[in-house]
Amino acid sequence: MIDDWNVVVIAEQEREKELLKEFGEDEGGVCAGEFESSGFSDVLVGYVADVVDFLEDVEQQKYRYVSRVIPIDDAFVAPSEHHYLIDMLKNRVARYIDIEITPGETLGFRVEQIGVKEDIPIAVSSQKIEREVGEYFYGLIEKVHGRKPKTSIKKQDKLIAVVIIGNRCGIGLITREMQEKYSVIKVK
Repeated sequence: MIDDWNVVVIAEQEREKELLKEFGEDEGGVCAGEFESSGFSDVLVGYVADVVDFLEDVEQQKYRYVSRVIPIDDAFVAPSEHHYLIDMLKNRVARYIDIEITPGETLGFRVEQIGVKEDIPIAVSSQKIEREVGEYFYGLIEKVHGRKPKTSIKKQDKLIAVVIIGNRCGIGLITREMQEKYSVIKVK
């Protein structure tokens, strides 16, 4: 099991095995990184040496079966009880308080849970996590920066994405520039 993963890759429908093979080694003997199945259909977690280089390769369609990618800054094992998860996420998103947010910029907070509800050990909705952790973070920004952040659900200048895959959890900061440059970066 990869502990220090920094990308979530969603394969095209039923193409997980082919994608794992593509990530293995190319013609030059170079491998994309270390990847493994998450245990959920078409969802891989991986560690790549350079996320930007990996995104460039995906964008240039070096890997045919990639549907989308979510870059991750912080990966950890989620506690099984949802109130502990929410507290842990509040502590972990606090590290993003130093991101530069100019008064006109919009900020977003999204949570994506991957897997079938029965298979996910954390019985809490994405909306509840978004609301509680997002409100906490927005309040923290107001305290530190002296103003409420401008928020947006649809188009953000900066997006904090939380991905929960079974008992794995990852957090990533995604900028508008990243989303515009790399069409494969999508958080649902």
